Amino acid sequence: MSEDIYFKRDIFEIRESKELKYKKEDINEILNLLIFNSLKERVSDIHIESKENSVKIRVRIDGYLKLYEELEKNLGIRLITKIKLLSELDIGEKRLPQDGRFKGQFNEKKIDFRVSITPTIFGERVVIRLLKNNVSDLLIENLGFTSNNLKKLEDLLKKKSGLLLFCGPTGSGKTTTLYSIVNYLANENLNILTIEDPIEYQFSNINQIQCKSEIGLDFSVILRSVLRQDPDIILVGEIRDKETAEIALMASLTGHLVISTLHTIDSLTAIDRLINFGIDKFIIATAITAIESQRLVRKICSICNGKKGDCCNNGFRGREAVEEIIFFDNQIRDLILYKSTKEVKEYLEEKGFKNLLQNGLLKVEKGITTKEEIMRECFI
Repeated sequence: MSEDIYFKRDIFEIRESKELKYKKEDINEILNLLIFNSLKERVSDIHIESKENSVKIRVRIDGYLKLYEELEKNLGIRLITKIKLLSELDIGEKRLPQDGRFKGQFNEKKIDFRVSITPTIFGERVVIRLLKNNVSDLLIENLGFTSNNLKKLEDLLKKKSGLLLFCGPTGSGKTTTLYSIVNYLANENLNILTIEDPIEYQFSNINQIQCKSEIGLDFSVILRSVLRQDPDIILVGEIRDKETAEIALMASLTGHLVISTLHTIDSLTAIDRLINFGIDKFIIATAITAIESQRLVRKICSICNGKKGDCCNNGFRGREAVEEIIFFDNQIRDLILYKSTKEVKEYLEEKGFKNLLQNGLLKVEKGITTKEEIMRECFI
């Protein structure tokens, strides 16, 4: 894959704040400083919001939004126009949503910026997601999984077939987990194909396919085509409907390792979701090898030990996953076929299965996070 498949335009060179002259009306310098500070403060998303008489900028750090700056209205509109130009979007279109991307570079490191623009009552609202384009940092051992679950997951990833499902709400870190697994599996001896919407990180040694629903190129259409591409491993960004679910499950039964996500609150609910899609219980029981559910929790700052210094955000710095994983065995498969998920839950409890809340409280005992954080994210 060409490294610059999305970016035929100039790269936005990001300079350190001390290099800037910073003129109040210079849009380039305003944007540069916003991005520089965002990289420095580990910001994941920048929100630029048109209000009645101003444009408000907020940034998301470790899952929480905080005010960055409020610009005079005309200056804010010029900033939004600059972002549109960088992303090669229509600067004259202000009535319809638009999506784009642009690329920046800071200290020889490339950063991708995914841009979403939508109209609001007082003007346009822009969200920029910062994607540090360093896939070598995506390691499954850094996700925060318990050692027992991580070892079992690594064993499953050595298999040549089966479906691994990763569940959770938006913002729970599922995409990072999937990319970390792809990075772990990437091998010149394997044909790995991904179907994504959108592609967030680019890998040089795997084949990535972008969905384009506006021309009918959705997950199910691409997945059917991919099966004729001699794949070893298939990553499906998200299972959204019955057709995609059926193809993914059948692919896992015909000698492919399939990895995907599903929007459910926990692992057990994923089974019910697939049944509600109308998928045959036999296929569900036979094809799936494991279902994982996760949440992201803030970690107590290791520099100030949570004392809320300048080094962190209210005593927290960084996030990691809290997970639960159901590893399918013959008993679970029989219970899905002949009983219900209630009986599966009872069986798991007898076997010592630890759910999200229980694994989260283990992190509290180890001093990684707080009980309040776990109860907020993991109490279902």
